[in-house]
Amino acid sequence: MSWFKAFLYIAIFVFVFSFSTYLTINILLKRQINVICPDIRGKTVEDAKRLVENKGLSLSISRYERRNDVPYNHITVQRPEANISTRLGRTVMVIVSEGPELIPLPILEGRSLADAEGILKEKNIEIEKTIRVPHPKAGKVIAQIPKGGEGVIKGKGVILFVGVEEGQYFLMPDFRDMTPRDLAEEMTSKNIKHKVNYVLEEQNSTKTTITTSVPPKMIFKNDGEIEIKVLSGG
Repeated sequence: MSWFKAFLYIAIFVFVFSFSTYLTINILLKRQINVICPDIRGKTVEDAKRLVENKGLSLSISRYERRNDVPYNHITVQRPEANISTRLGRTVMVIVSEGPELIPLPILEGRSLADAEGILKEKNIEIEKTIRVPHPKAGKVIAQIPKGGEGVIKGKGVILFVGVEEGQYFLMPDFRDMTPRDLAEEMTSKNIKHKVNYVLEEQNSTKTTITTSVPPKMIFKNDGEIEIKVLSGG
């Protein structure tokens, strides 16, 4: 009979323990409060922290990652995900962007255009645009955007301002709202050589279009003849 009593005691203990555990878990689950996890992707760390804390949650940064498409200090990934129910007091784990990779830009002012091109090629930096400006230092880089010493985003280019021989330079006006006569008169008033060619289009249109050998808003040297072509409907 002693073995039966021992078995009975063990059975009672297991039953009481299991029943107590069940009641405890059941009570805790009923008392658990859930909240909706806010969407903090694309937010700054400071804004994200404020949003999750307003929901009774906390924020922890899991790691940082380099992202060219997400600004520095902005959230890229969150766990738990946005707009799902989660336990009150839970920690939201996030990954934060370190921003795009920046390449230090060399100082190019004072160098020849050829030297500047070679230096940029070695650093895999493209020249986005070369703007020629009248300047005593002809053939030299006189300015750059971004400036030397600043960082340029990988894949982006640099704008170089290069000096050209000084002389009579003009800015071609934006002639979209001008008549051919007005444009020709402005050229004449500035002593710019020009010729006007009228072209009759076959389409039945009354619209008049002006094109010039030098694009509008471009600086040009007055050492040649500017062609003004006027296209008008028939």
